[in-house]
Amino acid sequence: MMNNPMNKFLIPDDTQPRLPATQPLAPIRKQSRWVWLVLMFSSAITLFATLGWALNLREVRVPQVAPALVVVVDDGKRTDYQTVASTIGEFLAQAGITIGTDDKLSENPTTSIREATILTIVRARDVLLMLDGKSQTLRTAYQMPFDILKEASITLNENDLVWLDGVQTKASEVLLWTIPSQQIEIRRAVEVVVIDNGQETSFISTSPTVGEALLEANITLYLTDIVRPAIGEPLTTATRIIITRAQPIFIELDGKRIETRVQGGTVSDALSEAGVALIGLDKIFPDESSLVTSGMTIDVIRVTEETLWEDAPLPYESTYQADPNLPLDTRQVSQAGQNGILRQYVRVRYEDGQEVTREPANQEIIQAPVAQVVSYGTQIVLYTADTPDGTITYWRKLRVFATSYHPAELGGDNITAIGEVVRRGIIGADPKIIPYRTSVYVAGYGTGIIADTGGPRSSPYWIDLGYEDEEYVPWARYVDLYLIAPAPANVNYLLPEWTPLRAINHPLLR
Repeated sequence: MMNNPMNKFLIPDDTQPRLPATQPLAPIRKQSRWVWLVLMFSSAITLFATLGWALNLREVRVPQVAPALVVVVDDGKRTDYQTVASTIGEFLAQAGITIGTDDKLSENPTTSIREATILTIVRARDVLLMLDGKSQTLRTAYQMPFDILKEASITLNENDLVWLDGVQTKASEVLLWTIPSQQIEIRRAVEVVVIDNGQETSFISTSPTVGEALLEANITLYLTDIVRPAIGEPLTTATRIIITRAQPIFIELDGKRIETRVQGGTVSDALSEAGVALIGLDKIFPDESSLVTSGMTIDVIRVTEETLWEDAPLPYESTYQADPNLPLDTRQVSQAGQNGILRQYVRVRYEDGQEVTREPANQEIIQAPVAQVVSYGTQIVLYTADTPDGTITYWRKLRVFATSYHPAELGGDNITAIGEVVRRGIIGADPKIIPYRTSVYVAGYGTGIIADTGGPRSSPYWIDLGYEDEEYVPWARYVDLYLIAPAPANVNYLLPEWTPLRAINHPLLR
């Protein structure tokens, strides 16, 4: 301060500089007033900003938390809670809900609470487990037997037997079991080796004893058989059953199966020892000289034969003879036919009472058939008929099924079987019934000639009416066909019996 040029303006106890007395003071006072106003305004703004920040900070640090809904299902019983806890563990502590060591909780205690959280608690319980006769108690929260066994690290094999609360089931069905179990019993399947008179076999069994295992395997024991270990001994994984047998055989006789035991020898000796005698055509298998083996079956087949006879009708034949005194298309039975009798002899063989073969032996005619004689008319009679087209004279009338055709239907082919051009008046028919070039009349069509034929049908009584393409009219119905006089020289006097068409292949009927 000693070197400051302003020192000369300072008073010893003054902290503000003073101007020389010769300098005007009014302007300086006016400027100081504005500075003070700016400083005061800035301080006010700063104060308000600080208060607002402090209030906002206090609101962030102390939020208002709304209670959340927690649904607790404890062993099937539901209870709803409202909580402000932040985690599952905090909620359980506040609600006074204790989770046991073996209880199952659906959520981890560290999981955060969410709105409408569902919390499931399955309480542990005691389950009785019996494995191959040894029992233990399992403490578990699982309900289904598969889950209980999995938790206990117990694996089931395919052939093991399982009882769930006394109900027997297969090991493969435990996974699908949907009923909670309180008691589980398991009987392990073990492989059993049986040496039966030197023949070794094996099978899987769940039986508790040797005897029950043999019974399960359908192995029959007799009083004289020796079984080691004894049939009452328990079955274990190391069980090896040795059977020393007497010499058993079976005899199939007269529909019965006889079980007996013999000292050996041949089949013939065995049957004699069993008191079985062979009669006549009887057969035995195996052969009577075969050696008896343990467990073999001897079939004794009783064979008998008899000769039977059967009578069968011997059909008569029909003969036809022309009769000029009968009108055309009429028939008359001149002599009735009669069936004969053919007797056939049959040799029948029975084995054990059942027929096995039936072979014809011989036959003879007991009564000869009598032929039927039918007379048919050959007399041509002329008839007249009034039609929409006028009166016609005809010598034969037939009932036929009429269809129609035109060249376009035939792919453009317009030439008939006898070389005519297909047009109205050209008619197709079976020439065995109506010869070619026969003049005919069809009501609704008019007159025409038989000049064409067609494919085979189930009945010969049909006609196909010809048209040109531009005038084609479809037909598909039964009509009367008149054969116009005079009759031709080659008349078929004996027509086949009239039959209807069984199946009509025509576009209108498809």
